[in-house]
Amino acid sequence: MQIHLDQKDARIIGQDLLEYAETLSEALGMDTFRIQEEMQSGDLNHLIITFNYYFGEYIELLDSDHRIGS
Repeated sequence: MQIHLDQKDARIIGQDLLEYAETLSEALGMDTFRIQEEMQSGDLNHLIITFNYYFGEYIELLDSDHRIGS
């Protein structure tokens, strides 16, 4: 699955990724609270890298048809 992100508004990207992380972690039986806490422990780049660490196998983040946060 691919998710296209509009990088014009970092706040929206962060919130969207936290929501995706909640849904995915619950479906995969992961510790949702710990993952979201880790995602929020840095800046937007950290949030994206952390999301990719946990969910990159299932989700490809794209911006203008290019992979981001790898």
